[in-house]
Amino acid sequence: MEKELDLINSTLNNALAKLVETKRNQNKNDDWQNRKEKIARLIRLHIQHVQLTVITHRRRSQQRSRRRFKQMRSFFMQQMIEMQSNYMQMYAMLRLKRASLEDEESEDSDANVEPEDNQTFSEDIFPDLSDEEFLNKLHITRSTFKALCRQLTPAMRKTASKSSLEISLDKCVALALYYLASGERISIISNLFSVPRLKTIKCLKLFCNAVMLTLGKALRKLPQTEPDCASVMVGFQKESNMPAALVGILGVCSIPIRASGGTQNSAGQSVMRMEFLLDDRMFFRELWLDNGSKALLMPMFSKAPNRLTELPQVPINGRLISPFVLVPPQQNYPLRRWLLQRYADPIAPHEHDFNEVAERLQELSDCALHRLMSRWNFFIQPLDIRFNTASCIITASAVLHNLLEQISEPHMLEWGNAVDVSKFKSVPLSDCCEDVEGETDKGLRVRDFLARTISSTEI
Repeated sequence: MEKELDLINSTLNNALAKLVETKRNQNKNDDWQNRKEKIARLIRLHIQHVQLTVITHRRRSQQRSRRRFKQMRSFFMQQMIEMQSNYMQMYAMLRLKRASLEDEESEDSDANVEPEDNQTFSEDIFPDLSDEEFLNKLHITRSTFKALCRQLTPAMRKTASKSSLEISLDKCVALALYYLASGERISIISNLFSVPRLKTIKCLKLFCNAVMLTLGKALRKLPQTEPDCASVMVGFQKESNMPAALVGILGVCSIPIRASGGTQNSAGQSVMRMEFLLDDRMFFRELWLDNGSKALLMPMFSKAPNRLTELPQVPINGRLISPFVLVPPQQNYPLRRWLLQRYADPIAPHEHDFNEVAERLQELSDCALHRLMSRWNFFIQPLDIRFNTASCIITASAVLHNLLEQISEPHMLEWGNAVDVSKFKSVPLSDCCEDVEGETDKGLRVRDFLARTISSTEI
């Protein structure tokens, strides 16, 4: 900048000196007036050059300062994050050492303590939480937590004695519920509860296996008895004017995982495919999970015989119709008399009526998935566990969701603020289901009959 200003000043001084010399040799007033005008223009140009130089230099200096401040701020934040991580690790190690010393000192007395005396999670772990804060932490009420501990204790005690977990059962339940509800990574859960990572995963497996043994059979059974079937069919008919032969809605989604071995989605992320069957109350009756290890993955209920084909037929306007489920569009499900989907290119009015009813019912699938993921936020982040452990946890979370929905457990809307169901869309499977014994034609005829029935009964 100094060099540029010196150059401008020297140029101006040379021009002024020449003008002075020419003035001595000129005597006319008009020439002197022209010289003054030139001097004024030169001074104006000089000032403009100085201003431009100063402004440009100042702007560049400000940009350099901003870059330096940004680099310093990034470096400072990295140092703070590293210090915080080191502190958490050191804190967890100290807590573990203290716990091990206390266990050694009271080994004899702890051997005679009954399991019921250990159930003090709400008083020992989170002593200052109100009932509302407890609900927002674990997404269940305190009373439901205690009841769940009592219900799962017998099954958990049998497994815990074999695995030598050395953690109180209520703390194990709290750890698992906090993992499901918070969506935090397992390493953070381990630090929070002062439990090593391997024991944290063991706690999750112990809890999920107990849930499946105690509650799974009662809440995940496909409608098989006639009263249950009739109740589900009537529920769907009241909801959407679908003839009373629909026993479920199939949904498909992709769950992101960090572990290797899953299929790849459009973004190149490793995912596991989840198919689920919903009833009229949006309960999860069936749940299939796959990590893409099979060469040709067959969709749910695509092969006969299966549980749907074993259900008794129901009369609809004097015609016997096999109970069916509604499958999602654009997933390459085969069209069967027990697997129906909307028309790809509707033309006739009854085809549009059927598609309208099918779309309304398919929205229930997104609502149920959003409600499940908003209660259990661990779905939001990619799972950092193996496929077998992940499938066990996901299945148990669906069972727990059904249980809490059945007893009308509170469900806060703000839990689902970070849930976007559209991000979990699944990539369609390859069309690997061949037509067997004209099942596609039978499915077409059944769908046309139901579509005309909907059109004739529409108000």
